[in-house]
Amino acid sequence: MEHDYSLLVENLKGRRYDEALREPVLSDAFFQSGYDECLLYTLESMVEIDAAYAYKVYANSRKIHEIIAKSLKKRGYEVDYRYQGALKTYSNVLLYGDVEIIVIKKNLSNKPHREIQTLSMDLMDILTKETHFKTVDFSDKTRIRITAQKPTCEIDVLPSLWVNSAEYVKTKNEIYRGIAEFDFANKKVKKYLPFLNIARFNSRDQHTNGNLKALSRLLKTLKADSSERIDLRDSEINSMLYNIPELELSVPQNKVLSLLPKVAILLDKLSIDSKYFNEMLSPSEKDRIFGGRPEKQQEIRKLSASLNTLITDVKKSLSDQSKSIDSEISYL
Repeated sequence: MEHDYSLLVENLKGRRYDEALREPVLSDAFFQSGYDECLLYTLESMVEIDAAYAYKVYANSRKIHEIIAKSLKKRGYEVDYRYQGALKTYSNVLLYGDVEIIVIKKNLSNKPHREIQTLSMDLMDILTKETHFKTVDFSDKTRIRITAQKPTCEIDVLPSLWVNSAEYVKTKNEIYRGIAEFDFANKKVKKYLPFLNIARFNSRDQHTNGNLKALSRLLKTLKADSSERIDLRDSEINSMLYNIPELELSVPQNKVLSLLPKVAILLDKLSIDSKYFNEMLSPSEKDRIFGGRPEKQQEIRKLSASLNTLITDVKKSLSDQSKSIDSEISYL
C-alpha cells in the first residue's frame, strides 16, 4: 500500500484526543470490527464526532465573542456577530473544532475595503493582548485564527460586512442574507450566502442517509494528513460534494465506500476541466465556489491524488476479504 496507515491512524487518534480523558474518542466499531488499518482509517474518518464536544468549543468561542464585543464597543464600532464553520454542519474532523465567528461591520462609508482592513487591525490588537491564547495568527490576511485553550481548539474570526440579497430584502429572512469577506493579501472580495449554504448542505445530508457529511469528513481528513499543504477551506469541500446529485448519494450507509469513485470522478473533472471548475456553484446557487481563483484548481489536484491513492488501497484491502468497494461493509 502507498500510505502508511499505522501513521495515519495515529494522526486520526490525535485529532480525536480528549484532553480530560487523556485518550482518543473513537467509535465502538473501531475496536470491534476487525478491519485492517486502511479500512479503519477510512471508515472511522467518516464517523460523526459526538456533539457534546461542540458545546465546549462554542463555550470557548463565546468567551472570544464577548472579549471582541466589549472592546469594539469601546472603540465605537457597530457590529453584528454570527457563526459559521464545520461545527455548523457537524462535518468537523477535530474533536474540538472548527467554528468561525463572523464579525460584521454595520456602519460603512463608501470605502468598505479600508474600513474592514481597519477592523482587522483592531481585532488583531484586541486579541493579541489576551495572554491566555496559545496563538493569534492573521497570516492569510482574510481571517484571524486563534488557538484557544481548555480545551485546545482553533477558532477563526472573520471581519466582514453584510450583503443584502434581493431575496433577503423581499422576505427579511436572514437565511438569504450574504456577507463579503476580504482577502487583503490578493486584493480580492468574496461575496456569498453562508447561512443558505449551511442550511442546504444540512438538508441534503438528511436526504442522503448522512453520506454527504461522511464523505466531507473523509476529504477533510485526507487534506489534514496530506504530506503537502492543501489550501481548500471546509466550506469549499462541502460545496464541491454538494454538486454530486442527491440520488447518486442516496445509498445505504453500509455501502458508503461505493461512493468514493463518484467523488474521485468529481475531483478529477474539477482538476482538468477549467470551465466546469470556474462555473461550479455553491449550495446557495448564487455564487461560484472558485470563480476568479484559478490557483484553487491545483489544490483540488492534490486532494484528488490523495483520494485516488486511498481508493486503490481500500480496493486492495477489500479484495483480501473477497469483497469489492460496492459490497456492504458494516461499521456500527
